[in-house]
Formats: sequence, structure tokens, C-alpha cells
Amino acid sequence: MTLLVGRRVLLVEDESLVAMLAEDMLLELGCEVVVAMRLDKALAQARTGSFDLAVLDVNLGDARSYPIADLLFERHTPFLFATGYGRQGLEDAYRAVPVLQKPYQAAPLEHLLTRLLTEEPLARPGTRGSSMACACHTPDGQPIRADRCR
Repeated sequence: MTLLVGRRVLLVEDESLVAMLAEDMLLELGCEVVVAMRLDKALAQARTGSFDLAVLDVNLGDARSYPIADLLFERHTPFLFATGYGRQGLEDAYRAVPVLQKPYQAAPLEHLLTRLLTEEPLARPGTRGSSMACACHTPDGQPIRADRCR
């Protein structure tokens, strides 16, 4: 049994097939999953729901998920960004947030979510805080694929 069993996760992903894949991975890890595919729906969920963790796709069509991230910071809810662009695809203010390289893979997803639950919370953008350096990134911050995770 892992720390993720029974955890409530907000999954924000605008591509339906990708959302289903990520949801299946989270369910296999024992998480309860709430999926939001649009910015307005995700914001509503983040405002009214109670979540242990969140996984945010950075690009939601013509919008970015940064307003959701800001709300999660306020609510002290640990989260990560999922993107195919890596850390370079984030605005500078959010570069300390952990990044899961797309396409979603189960091992790095489990690794980062577990780290979110066991490490000190990140500071809000513009403040000092942990950058969550870990074995799923090279020393220069590049994500390591699942087959290279330690």
C-alpha cells in the first residue's frame, strides 16, 4: 500500500484521451480522481472541492492553468504541472513547481505525487521555497523518462 491510496486528486487535462489515461493511472495508484477539462470547471472544483493533490496540464486550449495553481497555493494543496514542454514551458514564477513530462507515465507520476505528500510545501510564486529537485530530473532540471527513473 502506498501513500497515494485514498488520496483525492484533481486532474486538470483538456485532451479527453489523455485525461482518461491519466485518470486510469491515478485510479490504479488507489486515488480518488476528479477530472476537469476546462479552466472554469477546474477553478470551480479547486474552490469548492477538498483535494489532497492536483495534476495540472499547463495548456488548456487557449488558456493556461496558472489561475488554478494560484488557488491551490492559497489552499496549501500540493500540485504538479504536466506538460510536453518540460520546465522551459512554464512561466518563470512557476518554475519551482514539479513538472511531469508528458506523455503521462505511471512511475514518474507516482514518484512525484508521493514526493508532494512527503516534502515541505512549495512557496507561492515570487517567494522563497523548495524547488523539489529529485531523481526524476537531471541536474540541469530536464525530466527523466520512466525507464530511467531511480
